[in-house]
Amino acid sequence: MSDLLPLDLTLLNGFEYACRPDCGLCCYAEPRAEPAERARLLQIAPRVEFARRGGSTFLRARPDGGACQFLAANRCGAWSARPGPCRQFPVTVHVGDRLQASLVLSCPGIDLACLAVVSPWEERAAPRGFAAEVRTAMGRITPAVARTVDEARRRRRRLRSALTETGQWADEEEVRAELRASLPFPTAADFPVPEPPAVGEGIAQLPLFFDGRPGPVALAEGRDGWAFLEVRPGGGAEPLAEVPPADQLPELTVEGRRLLQGYLRYFLERDALFGTVVAELEPGEERTVTDEMRSELRAIGALVLARAETLRRALRGASGPLTGADVVGGIRACDQDLLDRPTWGDRL
Repeated sequence: MSDLLPLDLTLLNGFEYACRPDCGLCCYAEPRAEPAERARLLQIAPRVEFARRGGSTFLRARPDGGACQFLAANRCGAWSARPGPCRQFPVTVHVGDRLQASLVLSCPGIDLACLAVVSPWEERAAPRGFAAEVRTAMGRITPAVARTVDEARRRRRRLRSALTETGQWADEEEVRAELRASLPFPTAADFPVPEPPAVGEGIAQLPLFFDGRPGPVALAEGRDGWAFLEVRPGGGAEPLAEVPPADQLPELTVEGRRLLQGYLRYFLERDALFGTVVAELEPGEERTVTDEMRSELRAIGALVLARAETLRRALRGASGPLTGADVVGGIRACDQDLLDRPTWGDRL
């Protein structure tokens, strides 16, 4: 089936990966489990719990934002039987007009240094450390995925038709070519950025990132600013700090600016971005697809900077221009959140 539906791996080029065994960030989720995977998990733990949603079955996490039932001391207790999404992470596949793989850059095992390199992704060195994850992704390309691609293509045709009639449409590569030549960058007008979800919406809804603690750090809207909390594997969270959000464009070092530009170039190449922007654009608005893509990239950059600046004040007590390491922290705190948004397609 993978011969019929090829998987574009271009956006893995240049990256290196090594799983951090002290992390466990990817275990604070509910992965989809296929029938054969459920059977293997039940052999290991006959009382394992699953959740049924939208025609699919998921391995249930512990309540109140807790980790997977099998996580103990940041180690997976079902390693040999873990579901496909766990074996595939941090590779993510957008199922749209094609199958495109990219990386969940929130994962601390991925070296982000290559974001600072200015060269086409097609020309970069082959990725290192993702062989098993890519094999898993290839193995998950089934006839059902082919049907999902067909559905996504039909949605794209409907959107294209409606936006073409109003003069708003532009094809992906046309948009990318224009924005590669003049990469959008956040300005003062893009601040302040939207607040993160409130704790009352549920810990499972909060952005998570790894900060070297036993549990991941969650970011939430607090009473007087942005709140940072350490999430417990069994559920619930302990408050760490609360600071006012960044309300203006932070100053950047040369390295910090270069890394943010690299991240925006990377995001521009993701099919998921185009799918999200077009799915949200209303026919008849004055703004075109290109306008929306430009605005969205600026908003993404602003969100990264706001979270980077707030994170370092809350957890590091640092100040001054944002360094490359600060921007990496902002990317880690945003990328999974941004990839979770709906598009005209789906995810593998």
